[in-house]
Amino acid sequence: MAPRTRSFPILAAALAAGLTGCASFEDRHAGFEVSPAQWRAGLARRGADLADVPNPMALTPAMEAAARDVGGIGHDEDRLTRLRSALLNGRDYTFEYERGSTFSAAEAFENRRGNCVSFTNLFVALGRSLGIRLQAALVSNRGTSEREGNVVVVSRHMVAVYGRLDGPSVKVYDFSGTLVEPGGRLTALDDWAVAAIRASNDGVVHLGRGETAEAVRDLDIAVKLAPKLGSLYANLALAKWRAGDVTGAFATIERGLVAEPGCPSLLQNLAALYVDWGKPAEARAALAALDLHSASPYALIVRGDLDLQAGNPVAALRSYHKAASLDPTLADSWLSIARAEFSRGRPDAARKAAKKALKRDPTSDAARKFAEAEP
Repeated sequence: MAPRTRSFPILAAALAAGLTGCASFEDRHAGFEVSPAQWRAGLARRGADLADVPNPMALTPAMEAAARDVGGIGHDEDRLTRLRSALLNGRDYTFEYERGSTFSAAEAFENRRGNCVSFTNLFVALGRSLGIRLQAALVSNRGTSEREGNVVVVSRHMVAVYGRLDGPSVKVYDFSGTLVEPGGRLTALDDWAVAAIRASNDGVVHLGRGETAEAVRDLDIAVKLAPKLGSLYANLALAKWRAGDVTGAFATIERGLVAEPGCPSLLQNLAALYVDWGKPAEARAALAALDLHSASPYALIVRGDLDLQAGNPVAALRSYHKAASLDPTLADSWLSIARAEFSRGRPDAARKAAKKALKRDPTSDAARKFAEAEP
C-alpha cells in the first residue's frame, strides 16, 4: 500500500547555536581562574545550586602537575603549543574525539576523550594552571544538523582562545590538533556560560530519550547560568512543548528573543512549533524574520513543510533540495523530498528520494515505506 502523505514538522533543538552576546569574566586573576568561592557566588547570583553545577574548569593536582610537565617554560604560545601537541599527537597524553561526550576538564583529563566542549574545558584549565589567560568561545557559523533519537540537534563549535577576540593576533585552539584562524565570528564565554552549555547538552540527551521532566530541569538550569544566550531558550521551549506546556513553550521563546533578538535557533523552533500547532501564517512570519544564511537546513525543511501544506509541492521541493545541498548527509531532506514527490503524483521520484534517505539513515521506517511502496 502506498504511504500516506502528511505534514512533517521538525522540532529542532539547538546544542549551542547562533550566539551573539559576549559574556564578560567576573574574575580578573591570572589565567581567568575562578576560585571555588567565586564559583559558588556566581551560581548564587544566577539562582543555581552548586550540587547541580560543578565548575567545568576545576583543576586537580594531577592536572596541574601534567600541565607543568608538558608546558615547560617559555612564551605563552610555545607552552600552549606543547600542551596541544601532548593532547593530540597520539604519544604523550592523547585525547580522543567523541562527539556525544560532554565532560568537565577533570572528567576529560581522566577519560582522555570527549567532544569539542570537553577538549576546550581541558585545554583552558591546563593553560590557566600555568597562568596563561585562556577562555572558551563559540565559532558562530551555520553549524551542522543531525537527528539524535527524536530530537534534531544543531551543533556549533567550541574552541579555546588566547588573546583578545577583537585583536589581530587572536589564536584559536581546537580538537583538530591544528592552530587555526577562526572560521567564523567568535563569541566569548565565561565559565558559567560553559557550564550552561553542558547543562543544555544534558537536556538535549534527555529529550532524545523522551525524558521531558529531566530535560526541562537541565535546560532551566542552562538558562539561569547564561540568560543572554538565545539558543538555550530554544531548547527549553522545545522541552516544555514536549512536556505539554504549550503556553510555557511560547513564553520561553519570547523571553529568549528579548535576550537575543534574531537568534536563528529560536526563530527556527518558533516556526516549527507553529507548524505543529497548525498555525501556518505565524510560522511563515517567524521564518521571514530568520536569516536563512545562518539557520540550519531544518529551517528550510520547515519552510518546505509550509509550502507542502499549502498545496505547493514545487516550492516545497525547492526548499528541501536546498536543505539537502547544505548538508548532504541529512536523511530528513530526502525524506521530505519523497513526500513532496509522492504528493504530486510522482511515485518513482518519491521512491528514488526515499532510497537516498535510507542510505543516510537505514533505520528510517518512514523512508522505507516510500522506498517499498507499490506504484
